[in-house]
Amino acid sequence: AGFIKSPLSQKRLAQDSVELYCEAIGNPIPEIQWWFEGNDPNETHAQLWDGARQDRVKINATYNLHSTSTISIANLTADDSGMYECRASNDPDRNHLSKSPKVKWIRSQANVFVIERPEIATNVTVGTDKVTLSCSISAPQLTITGHKWIHKEKTLLEDSTSGASTSYTIEGTMEEHSGIYECIFEANPQIKGQVNISVPPQVTAYKKSEHGNEGDTGVLTCKNPSFPAVTTWSWHKSGHGV
Repeated sequence: AGFIKSPLSQKRLAQDSVELYCEAIGNPIPEIQWWFEGNDPNETHAQLWDGARQDRVKINATYNLHSTSTISIANLTADDSGMYECRASNDPDRNHLSKSPKVKWIRSQANVFVIERPEIATNVTVGTDKVTLSCSISAPQLTITGHKWIHKEKTLLEDSTSGASTSYTIEGTMEEHSGIYECIFEANPQIKGQVNISVPPQVTAYKKSEHGNEGDTGVLTCKNPSFPAVTTWSWHKSGHGV
């Protein structure tokens, strides 16, 4: 057996997820196993199974022409930091309880570092015809290489400065620019925060008037572009109530 692809070491934030990939080839097709050794000096290697760690561990494997296996771990904690080992073997005695395999398991290792999730303080400052959004991060141990602001999947601002804070100024009023804005600190791993601009519903009519002949179907449309989204609508006709 031999490896085609080996897992890569990664850094992740607590509560995020991580995925490691391993691919092996051989004849017969080798079996792949995943093992883990934590950072505690007294901790020994332990095999990982699908559903381990309170069902946070998922292992998917396929054996077709060659072997592929992916291990994913959800809702990471500091205890998930350590060395993950992909093992492959096609020796018939590899899992025998008393015989040792003639051909040893081949191994490929990757380290996963789980970093405590930093806090991001956000602020909205309302001025005359402008709104300034700001994010500040409490993670001096991380190397920040830039910042980005995103709204509705569109990049509004991007820089390559290393500061622990970033701001974005919107020209106009809050009512014109309500919504969810995302501030991103470029680091390893990337850190994201959210700034919400919430305003009361700004209801506008799609058309001011509608004309039609008797017997036609008339459609009247109102829209609310503001955030948060409206959950309940009601229509009123003059002199007839709701």
